[in-house]
Formats: sequence, structure tokens, C-alpha cells
Amino acid sequence: MPIALSWLLPALMLANSNLVRSAPVENAVAGSWAGSNLYTLHALPAADQKTYIETLAGRGAKVLRLWVVGSDGGCVKGSPDVQKVADLETTVGTYDTSVLDALDNTLKIMADNGMKAIISPHNANSIAGFATCDAYCTKFGTGTNFYTSNEAKSAYDARLKTIISYNSPNFGKAWGELFDVILAFDLQNEPMIGAIDYLNGNDESDWLCGRAGNLKALLNGSGVKIATGGIGGSQYDGHEFNLLDKAIRCSAIDIMSVHGYMGTAANWAYFVGGDKDVISAAKNANKHVMIEEWGVDSKSTDDFDKQAQVFNKAGIPWLYWQVIPGKDETESGHQENCGYDGYEIGLASSKGDVAGAIKNANAATAAQDWTGFL
Repeated sequence: MPIALSWLLPALMLANSNLVRSAPVENAVAGSWAGSNLYTLHALPAADQKTYIETLAGRGAKVLRLWVVGSDGGCVKGSPDVQKVADLETTVGTYDTSVLDALDNTLKIMADNGMKAIISPHNANSIAGFATCDAYCTKFGTGTNFYTSNEAKSAYDARLKTIISYNSPNFGKAWGELFDVILAFDLQNEPMIGAIDYLNGNDESDWLCGRAGNLKALLNGSGVKIATGGIGGSQYDGHEFNLLDKAIRCSAIDIMSVHGYMGTAANWAYFVGGDKDVISAAKNANKHVMIEEWGVDSKSTDDFDKQAQVFNKAGIPWLYWQVIPGKDETESGHQENCGYDGYEIGLASSKGDVAGAIKNANAATAAQDWTGFL
């Protein structure tokens, strides 16, 4: 190389290295944040998805939680036109990635509207007897064998690799590289739900940290985070597994996910700022914490607005279960026999001031710095 051009060599080497992986752009996040779960979102017609996402984004919602789950189609959660989507695995180890294709299209609409996703790769309720028995339930049973068997661990790790390594047609990268689109992957939705003895034994087979470590390696420094997904299911007094010791001590886990259907603002305040404060526990372990699921039904003593105030006062992010595109059961003219669980709030429903609660979340001083996450 001529001496006159030799100064280019370091710059060219740096440019080539950046083609391998560039550092994620970290947006400063001053306030808290909020959003919703909607596990059927990817199965809705594209126009319905677009309207739903644009509406929530317009209200200031920053995050939606999606699931890698199939759909039988029909009327679900107030939407009469949910489409059929195949499961990722109807047989363990054999993959139909059409569900990932559908989710990728949802991610594109979200990205176009400045939102990020949390993706839950599997529903533990299906192996706990609380939801339809799936391929893992069929092969490994409904007990704790899924969490203790080496064969089951390897099979689930292969599922995670299939999801993380899925090459997005919309973004031209593997999902594991989509920091600008994906906030985090859950380890599972509600891992170990119903397995009280196993939870009391503090995950003796190291399922949680083992899967997290494998996920961390697959993500390879992309900036996409790892969340627990609500260990043990709903948190309540005497059933307190969301911040399981084995998980909160695991260096590969970034976010502790809290799930709860408390019924009263006071019960939430017990865990958010009170005697069993999840925020201080997470901070002490150098973890972030969010309310990943919460809901209000007809049996709740305190309504949506009062419970949301607890989270926003404390500056802890939250995702409601579930804000839905159609009408909820409290609204006149809602769909009958449409897969409701009673917690839904329609976009136009008076059941709760969702827009106001999201606005207050964004205005609240966050209990933790979420820079590098959103």
C-alpha cells in the first residue's frame, strides 16, 4: 500500500470489525414505562394488528409481550377473526416456523411504531395441567420431569436456539440480534408453575440458570435481555417464587418478572414498596424488575386505576393482562363465548383508564435506570 494511503488501514480494519456486530444504540430512559400482554396478537389479521399497535403506541405504550404459541383460530379475547397458526413443535424436535413468520410480521408493525417486544418462548401451563397438553407435556409428562430430565433440558435448549437463531425476513437478522426490536426473551412463561415442592427446593437441577446461560451465549452480546417470565406463576402472600433465590443470583438473568392478580392495591403495595418489596430485592441483586402480568376482574376489590397507581407511584414498569383490540365482557355488544378470562380491558372500554395509566407511567420517575433496555 502506498504510504500516502497507509492511514486508511486502521479505519478499514475498524469498519470491517463493525460488520460483524455493531454495539446497540442505547436510548436514555428517564421515566418508567408500560404496555400489555396479548398472546394472540400475531394470529390477528394484519389490519387488526396495525390498528391495535398504533393505538397503544399513540397512548405512549412502549412494550408488548408476545408468545411463541399456535392458535386454533376463531373467537378469542373478544376478537372474532383470530386466524389458525401452527404450533412451533407438535412433536418435540420437529419445527414448523410459520408461527415465527407470523410473529416476525407483528414485530415489524411494532418496530414501525417505536415499540419493543418481550417474547415468551413456551407456556409452562401446558406442562403443568393448566392449559392444553402440548408436545413437551406429551413426551415428558405434567410433573417436574421437564425441569429435571437432561433429555428435556436439551430438547428445550434446541427450541430456544431455533427461536433465537430464526432469521427475520423483515429485518434481515436473527432474532437474537434485534436489540432495536426485542427488549427481552423470557426463559418460559411461568416456569415451574404448580411445582411447589420443586420451587421450595430452589430449582435443584439449575433449570433456570442453565437455560439462561445457554440463552446468553446465543444472544452473544447483542443487548437483548433475558427475563424470568414469572417463576412459579402468580405472586401472593405465602406463594412467593417470582424472585427465587437461584434465579436472582444467576448472572445470566437480567430481569426478574413479577406476575400477580392481587385484587387490591394494598396487596400489591406489600410487594411494591412494602414489607416484601421486589424493587429493593432486585436492586440488591443487581437485577431489574418489572410487573410482567397483572389483571383486574369482577372479583377484584380495587379497580384498574387504583392498582395501576401503586406501580406508577413506585416507578416500576408494568404490562397489563390483557388490553385487547375488541370489546371486553363489561362492554355492551361484546362477543359471546369468545375465550374471555375476565381480566381483559378493551381499547375503548371504561373498565380502566389505560391511556391515563400509561401516561402516568411514562411521567413517573423510574425506580431503576432502564437505559440499555428500551
